[in-house]
Amino acid sequence: MILPCKKKVKGTTSNSEFFCEHCAKLRKSKQYCGICKKIWHHSEGGSWVCCDGCDVWVHAECAKISSKILKNLEDNDYYCPQCTVRSNYELSSVEKGQSKVRSTEQSGQTVMPDKIAVVCTGMEGIYYPSLHMVECKCGSCGTKKQTPSEWERHTGSRAKKWKVSIKVKGSALPLEKWLAEYNTFGFNPLKLDKQQLFSFLQEKYEPVYAKWTTERCAVCRWVEDWDYNKIIICNRCQIAVHQECYGVRNIQDFASWVCRACESPDVERECCLCPVKGGALKPTDVDSLWVHVTCAWFQPEVAFLDDEQMEPAVGILRIPSISFVKACVICKQTHGSCTQCCKCATYFHAMCASRAGYRMELHCSEKYGIQITKWTSYCAVHRAPNADNVLVIQTPLGVFATRSLLQNSNQEQQRFRGSRLISCNKITKESDSSNTETNEIEPLSAARCRIFRKSNYKGVGKEPIFHRLMGPRHHSLDAIDCLSSHGGVEELNNCSTFKERLNHLQRVENLRVCFGKSGIHGWGLFARRDIHEGEMVLEYRGEQVRRSVADTREVHYRKERKDCYLFKISEEIVIDATYKGNIARLINHSCMPNCYARIMSMGEEDSRIVLIAKSNVCAGDELTYDYLFDPDERDELKVPCLCGAPNCRKFMN
Repeated sequence: MILPCKKKVKGTTSNSEFFCEHCAKLRKSKQYCGICKKIWHHSEGGSWVCCDGCDVWVHAECAKISSKILKNLEDNDYYCPQCTVRSNYELSSVEKGQSKVRSTEQSGQTVMPDKIAVVCTGMEGIYYPSLHMVECKCGSCGTKKQTPSEWERHTGSRAKKWKVSIKVKGSALPLEKWLAEYNTFGFNPLKLDKQQLFSFLQEKYEPVYAKWTTERCAVCRWVEDWDYNKIIICNRCQIAVHQECYGVRNIQDFASWVCRACESPDVERECCLCPVKGGALKPTDVDSLWVHVTCAWFQPEVAFLDDEQMEPAVGILRIPSISFVKACVICKQTHGSCTQCCKCATYFHAMCASRAGYRMELHCSEKYGIQITKWTSYCAVHRAPNADNVLVIQTPLGVFATRSLLQNSNQEQQRFRGSRLISCNKITKESDSSNTETNEIEPLSAARCRIFRKSNYKGVGKEPIFHRLMGPRHHSLDAIDCLSSHGGVEELNNCSTFKERLNHLQRVENLRVCFGKSGIHGWGLFARRDIHEGEMVLEYRGEQVRRSVADTREVHYRKERKDCYLFKISEEIVIDATYKGNIARLINHSCMPNCYARIMSMGEEDSRIVLIAKSNVCAGDELTYDYLFDPDERDELKVPCLCGAPNCRKFMN
């Protein structure tokens, strides 16, 4: 006896129907007649036909299909009454073995081509849309034309689904999808001409004004740089790029360098593949069109003609036209060409994905002496986005990512080095006496007077801090106003050259920052006024010495138990700020910093270190940056981190 299950499935009538668990599964998997809604059972006879439009099975008797037509359906397509009404198919087309395809020219649309080159399991053929037939090019069939289902079996395919197995030659797009997109948009989804490209770009769209920072490269988004591949900044638009990412390896004067788009500042340049304004742009082989380096990288059809200078970008007209009508899931716009997730059919602009922190990878390999490069990207579903994501590089030597490198032990000399502070004795494993006053991090301790501190005795909450009585103090009005006033502080934008900016920073250094007791460790650096994101804070000055001299001085400083401040510019040059440095040497480390250091090259042998605000800094906040120590696996050499940030790495190396 079969009892009704608890699951209720509504039928076509107003009364609800109850099914057993087995019948409920069959109905959920569409194993029922699409016309009479009767569930299939093995004990029942009769013939069943599957609709090629919605994959729903129907009784041959319900569809009124005769035995003659049923026999011919093995080679032809069948569409249920619902798909026939929806897609304007007629049952007579089944008897004739043809499917009606829109091929007439509409207003403002091109005519579907008479012939389409197709491929199935390596065998080529010619598809005729007007006849819905395929002419095989195997050499033995001659001019015989076959239906797509017949030709699929002729090629040896076992898929028994020509809509998936038959693809348009030169692409991975199935023939059925190609026809559907052509009927929807009225143009060839795989071909793009110059006139059609400009018509796409002339459509209205909302520009995306991104906030570019000099902290990381605008192309790969890495923050590290190296002696042979430094990060350089455009003197006009302030775009930061690696030399190799932008194709400017032989440049010498970094202080006066401008990007290609800023060489003609009177003409506004914009990318033709995305709506994002600004960025690292390069010219293309199409007149007056420019493209982001990132957008060009993640378009398989686009490449750079000169790999040294990385310009011009060629292959814009080889991009499938269908990608210009896909909407980006990030900016919700159709302007430009979208790339696709390597795991699903999610479309997005490459630059939008890079700015949103999507996972983007570069795979490099070598086969038969030929280097193979593959660019892949993931949507937010298959890889969780992260604002700190960078371009991940996978090579036979290992996986390269920001601050992490999977490598073999014999690759020690080839490791990426992101460290700048090579040694600093002010942070040790022993806690300083000033840090034992409180167990809680107080980053604003130097900006505000602390009234209470946590007691070391149990049962006592907080005890007051003793302050020496100094009596009434008189200050001039000018001395009080200078604490929060911006008077006398010139704008850096008025400086035309980088040298003038450095001289200006040195003049107003005491008006911008001060030092005081830090809640992180010992003495720290604090802002005396509000500092905006991307603004230069001050220069890290000191004596430039060779690496061998710095190593000798470090040993000497440690013997005398002095704090040493050594900042590495390159593998050979180090800044020693222990005796001849400025106030910048007091800046503390933090895993969530509000500043970052950038090495600015003034020439072949002259380099300067500048601290730049990573975010908006309020007056009184402590200034911090990431020391970027080289990682060390030995526990005895680990330097503990005391920043107390939510994402603290516990160790600085």
